[in-house]
Amino acid sequence: MTADDETREKSEAGVADEKAAAGVRLVEDLVAQVPGFEDAYECHVFNEHGVLSHLFFWDVVQDTVRSYLGEGDPDGPDWRRVLAFLEEQTRRRVPGAIEVIVTSFLYDLPYEREAGYGIEAHLGPVMKERYLQLRPWYGAEASGAPGTDEAE
Repeated sequence: MTADDETREKSEAGVADEKAAAGVRLVEDLVAQVPGFEDAYECHVFNEHGVLSHLFFWDVVQDTVRSYLGEGDPDGPDWRRVLAFLEEQTRRRVPGAIEVIVTSFLYDLPYEREAGYGIEAHLGPVMKERYLQLRPWYGAEASGAPGTDEAE
């Protein structure tokens, strides 16, 4: 291994550490800003011996969709506050936070015919842009486009 290879590895490790730290900050800020995630956070930290942001966001998606459907815990998070918080964070474009929001929130939102489908219509403009990158066909389902029930 050359000195350049070693320097490159250290640099890549530093970037990965920064992204992981940004993901943890995102989770901690979410819990601080949006009431209702405290218990889930405490259980997560206890069970995982720390914060695994992508894993925690599975619970965020589930609780947010339940709230949207009106099925959530009355003391749980409000889906509108979650979306507003994540929109604000997406605008900041912090690399580690963006990865968590896109891959562990937007990607896991319900698909058509799944409970909670429709919440995506309430995404802010910055998150909607990211969502459309993940699901470029969004909006075509109801338009009678080929492959939809209406067109068949």
